[in-house]
Parts: sequence; structure tokens; C-alpha cells
Amino acid sequence: MLAKSFKVNSKAKLSEQICHFFPFLSYNYVMKLLRNKDVKLNGKRVSKDVYVDVNSEVIIYIDDRHIKNEIDIVYEDENIVVVYKKRKIEVVSNEELRDTIETILSSQLNQKCYAVHRLDMNTIGLVVFAKNKESKKLLEQCFKERSIDKYYLALIYSKPHKDSDNMIAYLKKDENNSFVKISNIPQSGYEKIETNYSVIKSYGEFSLVEIKILTGKTHQIRAHFAHIGHPVLGDSKYGDFAFNKKNKQKFQCLCSYKMVFHFNSDSLLFYLDNKTIELDKSKIDFLSLCEPKK
Repeated sequence: MLAKSFKVNSKAKLSEQICHFFPFLSYNYVMKLLRNKDVKLNGKRVSKDVYVDVNSEVIIYIDDRHIKNEIDIVYEDENIVVVYKKRKIEVVSNEELRDTIETILSSQLNQKCYAVHRLDMNTIGLVVFAKNKESKKLLEQCFKERSIDKYYLALIYSKPHKDSDNMIAYLKKDENNSFVKISNIPQSGYEKIETNYSVIKSYGEFSLVEIKILTGKTHQIRAHFAHIGHPVLGDSKYGDFAFNKKNKQKFQCLCSYKMVFHFNSDSLLFYLDNKTIELDKSKIDFLSLCEPKK
């Protein structure tokens, strides 16, 4: 059993406060804790869902299985927190009681954290969260206006004809099938996309590319590179099945590895203007695949 504690921040039922501070715990599990007297209120064990006052001290004793691995924080201040997202976890979900980075991080920091953008479930890299509603509003506006520069690293099939290019195409989203289509020419229902890339190095069948997206549409990088004949290694949706199988890659080799913030002088977040946050490349596991075999 693991002890977790917090101070009550508003007059409410004990179960409501526990669920607020530990959102990955279900209501039913919290009620089970109370029935088993695995909750202490101001030093005394309680078995009922009583009302609690502000600043009351609460300790809960929970099974280790309910504590997920802590989220790896790359940068944090009083307004924002930037984390490293691993594969096979959602940033946020509309489904209740589902483990996401947002719920786990909120529990880890003992405060509500707000996701302001997303990464695909099997894409790794940097994700930004707001720690209050004012910074949430500002960050969401910045991502919407593309005033935060986002850079990715990807392993793609073969080497593009150009070492660098600003690719322009048109994308249409199929909501029913969670799939996007790419066209070289404007068409009804398609939105313009821009994907800037530079080849860092090539080795064998692979090329490592740095990508800056100037638009931010669903699956833009994966679909755009597949469209030009250079799919991302490991991409099961838009990629090359034989290429993925040969190299034993089940997840896309794509990482959001760097961000550069830009804020106006009158913004609450102006102190972050021109700040670069970059992921430690040792966390990008697929980089070793484009190295010569020893």
C-alpha cells in the first residue's frame, strides 16, 4: 500500500476531494477505500463520505497498482509544464476514468493541469500543459495561430530527391475512419498544409529528417510523407507494411523533439518569449536505427 496526502481546497464531500486530487481513481474505488477505512481525515481513519472543511488534511492508502509511472517533466514553472510523452498513452480523453497524461500529471502535481495540444497515441515527444486557466487560454491561442514553432524528428523510407523542401499539399479528414487523404491540387473539402523538412542524414533504407509543420492538421506529417513515397517507419496507418515488418517496427518513428515559444510583450507568458525547449535525444529510441551496425 502507498500513502498519498493532500490538503482540502474547498468545502465538499470527502470522495469529491479525493477524486479531484487523484483523477485516475474511480469513484467506486474511492468508496471502497472509505469502506475499508483506508482514508485518514485529520489523523483519524474514516469510513463514511463526510463533508470536509478547507485545509483539512487527508491521507489515502492505495494499492500500488493504481499508481502509474510518473510523467517525465522536461520544463516547469508557475504557469506551464512541458512533459515527455511516451507511446501507448493518450494526452487526454473524453472517456471517463481513463488514464491519460492529463489525469496522471494532475495527480502527480496535486493540481489541475490542462492539455493545450495533442500528439497521436503512438507518437512520442514534448507536450505542453497549462497550470491555470489564463495560461491555458493564451497557449491554446498560440497553438491555433502557429506562434509556437514545433519541430519533429522522423525516420522515413529512402531519401527524398531534395535535401530540404517546403512541401505544400491539401488534406481532407475522414472523421468516420480516422484517416486523412492528401491531394497535390486544391479540391472541395481539402485544406492546405505546409510541411517543411531537412534531411539530417541517410543510412541504408532510412533517412532521418527534421520537420517543422507550418500548419497542424491531423496526421499531417505521416500522411504527407507517405503521399510523396517516403512513409514514416513503423506507421501502421499510412506506412509500408513490408518495410515496417522487415525492420520490426510496430510504432511510428516520429518524435516532437523541440519547441520555440513566441509571446507578445503584454502577455502573461512573455518571459518565455524565444525560449527553446528541447528533448534529450537519448529518449528518442529510434535514432539508433539509422546508425551503421557495429
